Amino acid sequence: MRIVYTAVAGCLVLVTGACGTGEVTYAAVRAAGKAADANRPRTVLGKMDGLPEGFFSHARAPWRPPFRPRARACRLLFDAAAGKPPSEGLSGTTAATYQGAHAGELAGVAVAVYDGGEAAGHLAALRDALSHCATADGGTPYDRLAAARTPLPGVGGPDAAGRSLSGRVGGYPYRMHVVVARSGHALIALVHAGLTPPDPARTAELARLLVREVGTLDA
Repeated sequence: MRIVYTAVAGCLVLVTGACGTGEVTYAAVRAAGKAADANRPRTVLGKMDGLPEGFFSHARAPWRPPFRPRARACRLLFDAAAGKPPSEGLSGTTAATYQGAHAGELAGVAVAVYDGGEAAGHLAALRDALSHCATADGGTPYDRLAAARTPLPGVGGPDAAGRSLSGRVGGYPYRMHVVVARSGHALIALVHAGLTPPDPARTAELARLLVREVGTLDA
């Protein structure tokens, strides 16, 4: 059983992108004349010092959702964390994954920078998606995550919100915390997940670190 569990953990890590060999990916969608400004998000995830204990600081390829949720609200959240944020007003985006120490543990992070006040509007849309993502499933009982009551201490307020999802991926127990936040003109999406239930305190620590680091983009 231990051998099977280890093998499945490795497969799930591969599916969710934590073992990818690629580096941080980045897309600039701003006009060429403003490309220098659009490059700034990339520097944030490439130098993530101060990650919670147990996380490897080397940024890997962006998080890949383990399945495509049928519910639109859940798809919006999964896409945002995978580096595919809302496009209106978008000037640049970057995404990466950090591998944790527990079975299948990972933190998928995406940062999107917007012109004007677009980030606040998109955060409101993602907060609404969090409240409506009661069940994320891929159409089979083997890939199904339902909203859980696990609180995320320290994640909340007008500029941050989170939700816990619990269920199965590939038929095996899986837990996920999803957090969306705003820092200035930037929108942040975070997924902290694994076969071992992720620690809510570490999720909150990750969220605080990201908000602090992304805040330097407006400096």
